[in-house]
Amino acid sequence: MGRRMDGSSLNRVGPAEAAARRRRMRALVSLCRERLRRAPGARFGTAAVVAIAFGFGMVLAFVQQDGGAAAALDGMLRSATRWMAWVGGGAIALAAAHDRAAVDRRDGIEALAAVRGARGGALHAARALSAMQMIALVIGVPALVLAVVGAGLSGSMPAGLRVLGVGVGLAVFAGAAGVALGGLAAVSGRVAGARGRLVLVALVLVPWALADLAGNARWSIPGALDTFLFLVTGGMA
Repeated sequence: MGRRMDGSSLNRVGPAEAAARRRRMRALVSLCRERLRRAPGARFGTAAVVAIAFGFGMVLAFVQQDGGAAAALDGMLRSATRWMAWVGGGAIALAAAHDRAAVDRRDGIEALAAVRGARGGALHAARALSAMQMIALVIGVPALVLAVVGAGLSGSMPAGLRVLGVGVGLAVFAGAAGVALGGLAAVSGRVAGARGRLVLVALVLVPWALADLAGNARWSIPGALDTFLFLVTGGMA
């Protein structure tokens, strides 16, 4: 420990302590993600994504066997990812926005985190990161699986590689959707508590409706994400 010129103490964190803090944070994020996964809304979102991916996978196989064009295949992958984002990711975001702090306090998680050395807003940050990670994974993993299936059903190596490239774009979109929806859900839950879900819905839908009335839906979270999805998968926004 050193001292500043004004006499106040200056804490210096060594490499060992910094590594220990990172380990504690990773463990805290994993715990929050597992608890979020068990929430009813998150379970519904995960099940919905599985059903959507299975349905689109069946249609994808039919389109490929029928000699569907590349544009049709790309459109199918985008549509599947969009549905998984808003049905699955949206349900998980609503679960994350429902006053997770109160649930953690009730179940003793805050006390446990304090005993393990988590300081200040570490638990709030862990909740936000866990929501972002879970939403990104729930969207991205099945989207990549669908892209791999589409590539495997393609009639040639160039076509398969092109579909895999689209899959990479879908994964990038999943990460962006996870950050946007998970971050907004965490903030809504922290600020509004038990009314966090209502705040989240308002923050997403009200600007979307106003932007749509103004003739430019891109100035909203759904519109911006939809535009981003087209851009990262080589489509025309």
